[in-house]
Amino acid sequence: MERVIGLLGGGQLGRMLNEDANRLGIRIIILDAEKSPAKQINANESHINGSFTDPEKIRELARQVDILTVEIEHVDTQVLEEIAEKGVEVTGADGKKSLKRVEVQPSWRTIRVIQDKFLQKGHLEKNGVPTALSQSLESTEQALKAFGEEHGYPFMLKARKDAYDGRGNYPVKSVSDIKEALISLEGRALYGEKWATFKKELAVMVVKTNDDPSQTLESTIAYPTAETVHEDSICKLVYAPAREISARLQSEAQHIARKAVSSLWGKGVFGVELFLMDDDSILLNEIAPRCHNSGHYTIEACPTMSQYKAQLLSILDRMPSFPSSTIPSKSPATIMLNILGGSTEEAHNELLKQAIAIPDAALHLYGKASKPARKIGHITLIASSMTEAETTIAPLIQTVNKIRAGRTATPPVGSTISSAQKLVLVTMGSDSDLPVLKPGLALLKELGISYQETITSAHRTPKRMIEAAENAAANGFKVIIAAAGGAAHLPGMIASSTTLPVIGVPVKASTLDGVDSLYSIVQMPRGVPVAAVAINNSINAALLAARILATSDPVLFAKLEKYAQDMEDGVIIKAKRLEEVGFEKY
Repeated sequence: MERVIGLLGGGQLGRMLNEDANRLGIRIIILDAEKSPAKQINANESHINGSFTDPEKIRELARQVDILTVEIEHVDTQVLEEIAEKGVEVTGADGKKSLKRVEVQPSWRTIRVIQDKFLQKGHLEKNGVPTALSQSLESTEQALKAFGEEHGYPFMLKARKDAYDGRGNYPVKSVSDIKEALISLEGRALYGEKWATFKKELAVMVVKTNDDPSQTLESTIAYPTAETVHEDSICKLVYAPAREISARLQSEAQHIARKAVSSLWGKGVFGVELFLMDDDSILLNEIAPRCHNSGHYTIEACPTMSQYKAQLLSILDRMPSFPSSTIPSKSPATIMLNILGGSTEEAHNELLKQAIAIPDAALHLYGKASKPARKIGHITLIASSMTEAETTIAPLIQTVNKIRAGRTATPPVGSTISSAQKLVLVTMGSDSDLPVLKPGLALLKELGISYQETITSAHRTPKRMIEAAENAAANGFKVIIAAAGGAAHLPGMIASSTTLPVIGVPVKASTLDGVDSLYSIVQMPRGVPVAAVAINNSINAALLAARILATSDPVLFAKLEKYAQDMEDGVIIKAKRLEEVGFEKY
């Protein structure tokens, strides 16, 4: 692998690219600031200090390499076109000057189209890739009002260029937001995008191995479909494979991602972001022409072919083929958690200690100074099941939530339920169920088990119920207690939306003495388990939750042993008294 690669950008993506390059013996020369993260682990003396957007610095890099690639798409495509099509001027050993053409991967054409998100949308639509409706807009209140009247509110106002991690986007929820939206994105070319009501965000990393665009998928290879969770418009978590979606939908997401990438020019790895809509249709959101945050998990999940290794091999024409054009995960379940800087430089130290203490967790730090909301590292956890992975990573997510709270002085976004230090989520269909739950809540408190109580009606607030269930594991909960009367659908619907253990408490209603509730909770279909306790018996629900938690908590286990012993002692005392005084005086 004698060809030399020139890298525009030396941040964390470049750092991880260099880690794989070092193992493969591939030489990379980096253009970025001195002591940038990638340069910290590459001792090449030929690195160039400067901006990767500076045309002359790019030409200087091109003179030393055989292939140029990017760590970030915000580069000068005019100079890249010049270098690829005409060449860069070099001086030979004899003093003569000539033009040296250098490959640019992926092609400058692709980078240029992707840089302008509105052009990107048009290109995808032209090639039959489903995306949200979009329209170029003048920066006037009249233009935005017309778009809102035609396509409805809310809609997303977006900057066409230089937008990432939510920067350059403004949600226009009503006419009253228009003026502020224009101020926020002042001086930038804009387009409007019809609001996409999605239930999950998905991501697929795709490798392209051919220079030319194609209507077939032969030159593309896909990684598994992952699920991404964002907070403050920044990726917080990646689950691979995506949770609770069918194999058909996972395959469809891969197909759409491959189709989109096949339509582009050049080789390399592409990060494809998608929306899974409420009706199970899939829309492509946007493409990154490089390795991507949503693909970090591949380092551990695909240890022989991470996205970084695939980037190197594909642009060097050394990429091997894979059965079904899919790079499989070696891990049944993988979760990636981003580390963002907190309010102080030391805010993340406790999180690092927690991560290092987990044998199946891999900690990656980027060599960057900690600043509020800056990506400074990530943690990847592998496990034999998603349930195991979610349970193991839950304490780390709690710590990340604390870091964010300290940074923003606000509770975590994306959940209507607070979960700091909470292990048991206790929910009910109505506040009329609360008297039944109070004894169980009191017992949880007595045992020192933290809990969060809330109301989520299966019939009156179904979206809130599903949101609470889907977010429960990520928010650190390990057990859910759900109480309901009458039709009592709540425990079963909660169980269908999470892999956490769910304990149902049948509540005695005004008719049928609660038997209807008991039957409803007990008679769950195979594959959706709910543990049902006796009617109105929240004490047993609390005890069962405690026993589940005690399997990994010796202190709680000891408390439960004492609780059982106290019950036994209490019965023995009563028995002795009855035996001594007889039933008449008892």
